[in-house]
Amino acid sequence: MSTTQTQLFDPPTRSQAIDDKGFLGIPLRQWLFTLQYLLPLVTIDTTSGPVTIALPAAGLAGTTGQSNQNMEVTYRKTSADGNHVTITGSADGTQTLTTNSGAGSVVKFKSDGTSWWVTEWP
Repeated sequence: MSTTQTQLFDPPTRSQAIDDKGFLGIPLRQWLFTLQYLLPLVTIDTTSGPVTIALPAAGLAGTTGQSNQNMEVTYRKTSADGNHVTITGSADGTQTLTTNSGAGSVVKFKSDGTSWWVTEWP
């Protein structure tokens, strides 16, 4: 078994945290923005009917140039109705959210740069 860890860029050092004007330095801002981008929460209301969502590309997005490698995304069904949320594009197969609380209401995916994998399914 081999494991690899991907690092998009080096984390900032303490000396890079503040620039010469007293503001957050660019390396720290880039690092904080990347952390924020890597962990989105998507809430879905199905009161109007069933919803199908396709996961984005697991690696580099050709249209934006941004990488989804190491990205983690959580989908949560928020409406209390009989409609389902279907999420396609995972290496683990299609996932379906059926309720708005407890098991079946949330699923979390993580990208390894090639595929999306289910990492949490209560």
